[in-house]
Amino acid sequence: MSVKVKLNRRQMDQLFDLYKRFEDIEWFEIEESRSSGIGPTVHVRFDLFNRDNKPDTTIDITDVSTW
Repeated sequence: MSVKVKLNRRQMDQLFDLYKRFEDIEWFEIEESRSSGIGPTVHVRFDLFNRDNKPDTTIDITDVSTW
C-alpha cells in the first residue's frame, strides 16, 4: 500500500525548518487530511516530550493559498 502526500515548495521549506530546529528528533510523520471540505490540510507530527515514539507534537503546514 502506498500513500501520496503532495507538498509545495512553501511546505517543503517549513518541513526543512522543522528538521533543522528539532535536531534531536529522529522520526517525523506527515499526515494529509481532507476533512475540512475546502482543501487538504497537512500536519507534521513528532515525539518531542514523551520519547515513547508516540507523537505528542503537531504542527500544521497547510498552505491555504492553494485552495
